[in-house]
Amino acid sequence: MILENIKKQIEERYIKLLIFLILFKHINIVRSILRIFKLFNFRNDKRGQLSIEFLLISLISILILVSISLPLTEIAVDSTISTVKLLETKSEISKITNSIDDVYSDGVGSKRILYVEMPKETYLIFSNDSMLKKGIVTGNLDAFNYSKQIKIMFNADNINSRLNFKKNINYKVTIEWPIETENIILKNVEA
Repeated sequence: MILENIKKQIEERYIKLLIFLILFKHINIVRSILRIFKLFNFRNDKRGQLSIEFLLISLISILILVSISLPLTEIAVDSTISTVKLLETKSEISKITNSIDDVYSDGVGSKRILYVEMPKETYLIFSNDSMLKKGIVTGNLDAFNYSKQIKIMFNADNINSRLNFKKNINYKVTIEWPIETENIILKNVEA
């Protein structure tokens, strides 16, 4: 029984010692933090005020830079998107002219069907250049802040047609040189 009492007392003291050590450890951490603050002496020195002023000036500078750079970035992105759409439109027109050249080189009775989708509303005029003895397609496109005219030449000199394409609609373009006719015929229908 005496041994049991001694054992209980040892356990109680041991638990109290563990609790004390845990609390002491946390108190030491708090003391270390307080020492760091005392080291910089924020209360009596004006360094804290200087750092706050520096942060405010930095924040204002960043806001000014952002307010200037965001509109410039938006203009650059719009210009880039417009240029990409212009190049995509030119690529689609080139597909049509390449198919016209294929029909022209295959001769009377040939036909090609292709699908195109213009990223911009486009009006194309296919005509002949009698001096060069070639065909030419002309299209007016609205670029970023100006109108851009695209001219692409092709070999067929027997075509006179006009095609209108709406923006982002898939079109089925038929290029045909019917038998017993001199001209190549172009048709576009919404697919």
